[in-house]
Amino acid sequence: MIKFLTGLNQMLWGSGLVGLLLGMGIFCLCSPQTGCFRSFSLLFRKQEDSGNGMSVFQACMTSLAAAMGTGNIIGVAAALILGGAGAVFWMWISALCGMGLIYIENVLSCHYRTEQISGAPAYLRYGLKSPELAGVFAVCCIGASFGMGNMTQSHAMAGILQASFQIPEWLTGIIIMMILFLIVSGGASRIGRFSAVIVPILTGIYLLCAGVILFLYRENLPSVFSEIFRNAFGIRAVGGGISGTALKYAVSVGVRRGVFSNEAGLGSSGLLHGGTSGRNPEFLGLCGMLEVIADTFLCCTATALVILCTGTLRNGQDGSVLVLNAFRMGMGVLADWILPPVIALFAFCTLTGWCFCGMNSLKSLTTNPHWLKGYQILFCIAAGIGAVMKAELVWTLADIANACMAYCNLPAMMLLLPEIKNRRTA
Repeated sequence: MIKFLTGLNQMLWGSGLVGLLLGMGIFCLCSPQTGCFRSFSLLFRKQEDSGNGMSVFQACMTSLAAAMGTGNIIGVAAALILGGAGAVFWMWISALCGMGLIYIENVLSCHYRTEQISGAPAYLRYGLKSPELAGVFAVCCIGASFGMGNMTQSHAMAGILQASFQIPEWLTGIIIMMILFLIVSGGASRIGRFSAVIVPILTGIYLLCAGVILFLYRENLPSVFSEIFRNAFGIRAVGGGISGTALKYAVSVGVRRGVFSNEAGLGSSGLLHGGTSGRNPEFLGLCGMLEVIADTFLCCTATALVILCTGTLRNGQDGSVLVLNAFRMGMGVLADWILPPVIALFAFCTLTGWCFCGMNSLKSLTTNPHWLKGYQILFCIAAGIGAVMKAELVWTLADIANACMAYCNLPAMMLLLPEIKNRRTA
């Protein structure tokens, strides 16, 4: 089964999807008709607020919560193990492209949203006028919420808590299920309040710890950056064939982990921002761009540099163990008391954020409140199961779910790009 899923994952994440993500991202970021860069001027203007739903700040923190889990900590370590230092370069490229993709997602979501439907289901249904494709996306998103936004997070929490405090994985799973249900059963308002409080604190603590370690190992930074750029293009590989294979693998792994971190092109950002009280589509698009900067360029880069500067990268290691060993090199035993709880809480925040995405997707399919409550219960149970699953299966399922969302969302965004231009010239 693992072999089949791995083959399916490699097929879905082939050159076509990677090229589409990078190509569309560059076009969306640089094209004058999308107005990505021009929207930065909105930071200095007062924004209208409808007073309904989740606030823009809460949505930004919930969106960061959905993105800043294991993707920018454990996922970065996994990228380095699989693709080497060169994968970091392609995570940066993925983030640049992701800024353009997330901007368009949020603009389209705000433009086509209704009281019940937001995000990709809204612009697929009302923009493309394809309720069938909107339904397929919603199903894929619900599946992704159980994979990328659920089991990978609880698995990472269980792994690092067991390694640090010898807490059994099954016990972590039970605790996750109980606390998670207390939060998600309160709906969007409780999820938003939780994210608005915890995410800024966790981000500050993590970046402070990483900054201290990078200062201690600052003499290694020039060689680390040199290694990143050399490995990104396969210069160290022996022979043209090996070099080409190394380059392709670094690009694939880097883009996949970059997408896992910032979720650009998947449509999840629109689900989170489309239900906010903000009225300006361009401003919500800008918020998404700033989240990618905070997520990938700050947190992901900090994680990668800490691992590479401390020289703890070894093939065959578990991602959570690798990150913990790297922080131990700079912080000693203090890392055992700070980092595991921070990673665990990051992962937990991602659980709540992706539950919100899944709930919004389900609302686009049915208005029956019993289905929504059933989803919340199943989501919590899946989090407990993910804590004891094998890592390879969990990550493979997450990558497959990501690809399915992207295949639904990216072509629709491409077709609706003229709507952005028409909106600006109207």
